[in-house]
Amino acid sequence: MKVRNKHNRRLRKKLFLGEFAVNLFEIQVKLSTNNESDLDAFIASFVDQLEKQGLTYFGYSDPDGIQGHVLSQQRYESPSESQRQALSDWCGTYATIENYEVGELIDINQA
Repeated sequence: MKVRNKHNRRLRKKLFLGEFAVNLFEIQVKLSTNNESDLDAFIASFVDQLEKQGLTYFGYSDPDGIQGHVLSQQRYESPSESQRQALSDWCGTYATIENYEVGELIDINQA
């Protein structure tokens, strides 16, 4: 006997499957300075950049930089590839960033 593995729309929504899957991406930023005021200025600018794109961040910061995940502010939405690329481009132009890594989009349930 073959078992069917299809879910109806309500279950797909509850389980974040199919069209309801939500993605995020990882970000790591290392600053070229350990100055706390430079970190504060970077975080303020980083948050402004995220808000412009409708994204939010969760993670941690230390004097060297930040490490965490970026996702959409809207429920059941994922960041787009263009939003991910725009944030990566912004990191490349920020003056006090020594190096950075912006990961690929992954399913939030796999992170």
